[in-house]
Amino acid sequence: MKPRAHILVVDDEINIRGALVTMLEKKGHQVRGVATAEEGLEQLEAAPAELVITDLRMPGIGGMEFLRRLKQTSPDTEVVVMTAYGSIDTAVEAMRCGAYDYLTKPIDRERF
Repeated sequence: MKPRAHILVVDDEINIRGALVTMLEKKGHQVRGVATAEEGLEQLEAAPAELVITDLRMPGIGGMEFLRRLKQTSPDTEVVVMTAYGSIDTAVEAMRCGAYDYLTKPIDRERF
């Protein structure tokens, strides 16, 4: 049996966040979901995660700044950036900042 991953989902859209949390929990992972990058940073300080899945556009700290801060404090944490507003420029920037992958919404469950 594969070990369970500790995953943090950061998305201000409650329906997307809830769907991702449910899907990942059904696969046996330990998942936490929060609505803002600020909450995400607090959660990661309290308990690290092996994988963070974050939206790009959120109120307050945006996903790109969240990615930068996360990689400074926890460089080994894998980060998947997702957005409904995908562009080549933001994909390149996310990868340069340390993202493992860049997905556009709606998320293809088979690929995910």
